[in-house]
Amino acid sequence: MTGEVIELGQIRVERTYEALAGHLREQILKGEIPPGAVLPNERDLCDQTGLSRGSVREALRILEAEGLVTTRAGRSGGRVARLPGAEGVERSLDFFIRGQQVPFAAVLETMEALEPALAALAAQHRTPQDIAALEEISREMADPTIDSARYLALNAAWHLAVARASHNALLVAVMQALGPRLHDPHVEDFVSLDMRQIVLGAHARVQRAIVEGDAEAARRRMARHLRAYCETVEQVGPETVVLT
Repeated sequence: MTGEVIELGQIRVERTYEALAGHLREQILKGEIPPGAVLPNERDLCDQTGLSRGSVREALRILEAEGLVTTRAGRSGGRVARLPGAEGVERSLDFFIRGQQVPFAAVLETMEALEPALAALAAQHRTPQDIAALEEISREMADPTIDSARYLALNAAWHLAVARASHNALLVAVMQALGPRLHDPHVEDFVSLDMRQIVLGAHARVQRAIVEGDAEAARRRMARHLRAYCETVEQVGPETVVLT
């Protein structure tokens, strides 16, 4: 034996409320506690787990912050299990973009990579309902009397409808988070009647490929549409496009 002293690093002991939050989190995500199920009240959770009221309350607070538990009012109310939706992804990306001051150019690059793939997937997986949604949005966008705000909202809705037609929930969540930042520019260059006609033509070509189930054509046409948009942004200056 050398007599050397063996040093151990610090051992972190999980707090009781973290252990309870982790246990409930796994049960909810695995479906053992299904969405809509009412959790035991705080007193019952204390009795069942042997934990203090403070630990139980803190565990539930963590799950509420994560979007896995919500509070429902009324006689049948209480804390109810739920599965996280796209809003969680949107909120996290929003905080990241604003906190890290991600430049608009990075958002453009991301969407140039994402949207053509979504269009290709939409061509492969679209349903009659998806096609109907795209056609309805396109019809309203073609109305020259709608104001700029409505036109921009419809443009964003069309791109999101393409994403939803992909039936890839994860990509749709990312699109919901980033799409409004790309398709809601507050500059006149994007809403002139001439520009509207150009956009409508591009949308029609992408949409036709989706309807026909031509994934490669949908990918190629969406890529061309996004490239044209990016070139317009470069011409007017990205500093004029507001990230809200």
